[in-house]
Amino acid sequence: MRALLGSEVLGAFSDALDEALRQQASRLNAPDSRKSDKALRRFTIREMADLAYRVNYNTLRHHLKTIEGLPEGLMEPGNRRTFSLEEIHEIQQALYAAGKLPLDTFPGKLDGEGTTKLLVYNLKGGVSKTSTAVNLSQFLALRGFKVLLVDLDPQASCSDLFDIQADLDNIPSIYDVLRYEEEDGAPRVPITDAIQATYFPNIDIIPGSISLTEFEYETASAASKGIPFYSRISDSLQLVEDAYDVVIFDTPPHMSFCVIAALYASNAMLIPLSAGMLDVVSLVKFLDLASSTLESIEGVDPDKRFDFVRILLTRYSPNDPAQLQLSSFLRNTLGTAMLNTDFLSSTAIADAGNTMNPLLEVDPSGFTRKTYDRILESLHGIALEIEREIMAGRGRIAASEGND
Repeated sequence: MRALLGSEVLGAFSDALDEALRQQASRLNAPDSRKSDKALRRFTIREMADLAYRVNYNTLRHHLKTIEGLPEGLMEPGNRRTFSLEEIHEIQQALYAAGKLPLDTFPGKLDGEGTTKLLVYNLKGGVSKTSTAVNLSQFLALRGFKVLLVDLDPQASCSDLFDIQADLDNIPSIYDVLRYEEEDGAPRVPITDAIQATYFPNIDIIPGSISLTEFEYETASAASKGIPFYSRISDSLQLVEDAYDVVIFDTPPHMSFCVIAALYASNAMLIPLSAGMLDVVSLVKFLDLASSTLESIEGVDPDKRFDFVRILLTRYSPNDPAQLQLSSFLRNTLGTAMLNTDFLSSTAIADAGNTMNPLLEVDPSGFTRKTYDRILESLHGIALEIEREIMAGRGRIAASEGND
């Protein structure tokens, strides 16, 4: 009979995998030591027109030639001019100032407009919550929105994708912002100290960490002493939210005090749902639990309202008859609550995930053009629908029928 000491076995697994992953990351990032040491890829004028500005390609080329003082970009082999994201945003601001881009596409908030606080929420694992949150944040940031990502998952995969690891880098995480004061009266970390700039322009992040598990135990203890937890995230965000156009919460695949606090803080919700019948069955149970949780929150805050609540079909293969039938069933049942655009299953996403790179960070030449264009159209379409919801929440355009 074997007598394995579990702590030693699992600890050895952890050490071996950690070292192997470090070596793999070193090979992938060579000659740089970390992913964030690499420069982001540059973007063509066509991509600027289609993804960043949503204007006619020839119109943009005309503006670049006729408006003085704009960044000139870099001429690359093949007579192709490319621009960095910083240059794209500088040009965008100049075009708005010159009246060349319409107000209803201007990403910055105007006086009196609030911040969209979007909860990416589903208690089931494997539904692409983190992939949705990260790719959506980058597409919105490319458009010019200032985004704050809040990683509420103890696994901190969202933070890992941005090469920020609070536990290893010895920096504050969201736990340090939310935790309860120690008996010696040591104060919590101010949220401003926990926000980390990322290598992707217009995106900051409050990283997650394994310490978030401690918040659950602490909250249970604090609740017995009458210390409220609902508003812990919203109270902290008040100091900084005006600096951002969008706050995106990436949540763990389980109910927690942290998730409930994020529900309380949010004013918009996106529910990713994998294209499988078992996932739909699980969604029914999740929605029932989420509804009960919100009833409790609404008891604390009777004015609690959402600008929009939408459902996103993920891991979707339109060529699969069963998934096509499922998509039709969902749209017949839930109507316009479903986003029109689905998050397609794609080898480009799988390959990008293996290299820890969201889609906008990978070189399109690494894929067949058709494969890349399909997933690009999918993610761009999702971002455009969320952007329309944001603009409706600001009152610039009419609200979609799905949230009337």
